[in-house]
Amino acid sequence: SSYASSIEEFEGEGLCEVDDEECRFMHDQIQSAAFELISPEQRDSFRGRIGSILLRSLPPEELEASLFEVVSLLNCAATNITDEECDELAELNLKAGVKASENAAFDTAKVYF
Repeated sequence: SSYASSIEEFEGEGLCEVDDEECRFMHDQIQSAAFELISPEQRDSFRGRIGSILLRSLPPEELEASLFEVVSLLNCAATNITDEECDELAELNLKAGVKASENAAFDTAKVYF
């Protein structure tokens, strides 16, 4: 894909580092430019894949600290998930909503409820 070849080019230029399934950009603007290479129709799916990777790979304490970000990423791809994934996502949204409510972040909580 053009995205994969662009990432390889970025890596060759020293703009990012790639190992296994992880790509680290040297600057936020480079990351934004790389994201722009993804077609608008595929961006939500891409965000959902990032959320899934984080959900599977973060230790429990890091997942708790990043709960809002991970759930928001997963929510981007909510229309293209299985029933089992939908149940898990509902539980994560509830957890995020409760966490936001406990911190008196009611506007944030509404997003997850």
